Amino acid sequence: MSPGPATRIPRPTGRGLAAPLCILLACNGGVEGLQRQISERLQQGLTSTDKKRPEEPDRLPPELVLNKLRLYVDCVGATRVPLYDAYRDGAAAFAGRTRALPAEIPPEALDECGKAEREGPLLKPPLPALEQAAAAYSDNSRLFAATIDAVREDMSHKASSIEEDGEASPIYNNFSDAYRGWDEARRALEEQIAVRQGRLDAAVLAEIEARAGAGLEWHTRNVIIQAKPYVRCIGDHDEFTAGVCEAFHTAFSAAYAEFRAAYESDPQAAAAVFWLPQFADSLAEYAAAADRLSQAIRDGKARSGEISAVVQEYNDAVHDGETVNFARLR
Repeated sequence: MSPGPATRIPRPTGRGLAAPLCILLACNGGVEGLQRQISERLQQGLTSTDKKRPEEPDRLPPELVLNKLRLYVDCVGATRVPLYDAYRDGAAAFAGRTRALPAEIPPEALDECGKAEREGPLLKPPLPALEQAAAAYSDNSRLFAATIDAVREDMSHKASSIEEDGEASPIYNNFSDAYRGWDEARRALEEQIAVRQGRLDAAVLAEIEARAGAGLEWHTRNVIIQAKPYVRCIGDHDEFTAGVCEAFHTAFSAAYAEFRAAYESDPQAAAAVFWLPQFADSLAEYAAAADRLSQAIRDGKARSGEISAVVQEYNDAVHDGETVNFARLR
């Protein structure tokens, strides 16, 4: 769901994913070949980790474990929006509703998952189920990115099988199968993250309250925790069904009001906290975007891109929140 100020991953221009496309679609025997390799790798990984690396009980400081989880959160945060947006654009093209090409998937986004896959197992505690889910997600993300690139390539030609044949195009089954594989892997990874993160977030809040009470630091941590359920919920829905997520938005709104009250009650103390003003600004942008989306959903006027925009604002707020440091007030 990387340290430093929040940055948006730029969409590259003028270059495709020709090398990855060769690697994933041609050099390994096509999409079917890569899907078989993913399945074999998953089975081998589960067998080896079950035998060699049983998961350790939670006995490390929560912040240490959360530091490991951030790798996987960053992976999903970097890839979820561009991959889902590209899916929606591609599906619209196959259905004949648009002739616009899906956007390229930024290599930097996929690299976040490669980083998690490489570095995560090196950090304590061993979490083999989470690590294997991340590896499966990384593989399926690259596979889906390659099929999106194949859609872009086909639609760039004057004689496009997608524009001429729609869902009868030979590319369609690869595209839809790769999307389903990616979405299933995403849900599995997010579930692995959520199970652990919920326990750790509660432990961190308890530690802060015991040390400093339910003050500014507590509300700063709590408000971003309360944003997670809404973002996760809308990510599993579209603009027509996301109304079921409204209760999560209501809970966040209450937590946000409490954060603003604590933040504005002592401006001097708030200004002394490293990066807190930047986080407050970023959080305000997320809250405004979430409010607009919530209202648009209730009015039946939400557009598909609005969900992705809210998720991106949340990711930016999370990155700023990770930079906040209350050490000066302790």
